[in-house]
Amino acid sequence: MNESEAVLSAPARRRLREVTTGLYMISAICGLVDAVCFLALGGVFAEMMTGNLLLMAFSLGTGSALGDTAHYVPALVAFMAGALLGGRLLRGPQKMQERRVGFAVEWVIILSATALAWQGAPDDKNLSGQILVVLLSLAMGIQNAMMRVHGVTDLATNVMTLTFTGIIADSTPAGGDNRNWRRRVLSVGLFFVSAAIGALLLQYGVVWPLLLASVVFSLAMVPLLFGEGKQP
Repeated sequence: MNESEAVLSAPARRRLREVTTGLYMISAICGLVDAVCFLALGGVFAEMMTGNLLLMAFSLGTGSALGDTAHYVPALVAFMAGALLGGRLLRGPQKMQERRVGFAVEWVIILSATALAWQGAPDDKNLSGQILVVLLSLAMGIQNAMMRVHGVTDLATNVMTLTFTGIIADSTPAGGDNRNWRRRVLSVGLFFVSAAIGALLLQYGVVWPLLLASVVFSLAMVPLLFGEGKQP
């Protein structure tokens, strides 16, 4: 046992090896990514397709020109492509290997998006910004597909409506048993805080929230790729 392992207790070392730990970490990725896309790249969501569909529907319903809704299309198409790729990976014969490949592909895409933001000056009016939206939506499509199989009950990494509802509906005042309340609260809290941090970092440039997302995801890769399992 080396010095760093000696400092950590056995339960702490075990948590670091669990897939659940990596899933908590990528909960924060979604808030950072959507802060970039919505606030800096034209009011588009990379992972919350409900938001894109609603905004597109509102634009059409209020009589806006088709061109006003076209900027949602790249995000929707890229997300679908990512979900398709993730779905194909999940149907392989070796679930552990598919999990590793899926999250590794997502990691590479996020790193590529960060490199693009570092090298260029993406915004909602240039090609660099459109490519960035496509890359991030592709990554989130893969992640959402992967979570359908490799997710953990009540640990949300993206849209928080059901998780937030569960906190209230299963609470003691509602006559519930507070099932998995810590997991639910931590998921919502990580998503909320990361989105706020993403908005703050955007004041200094698009690259900074993505750089933080890349660092967090890189750390999450250890339990995601080599984790021993997931909590029920």
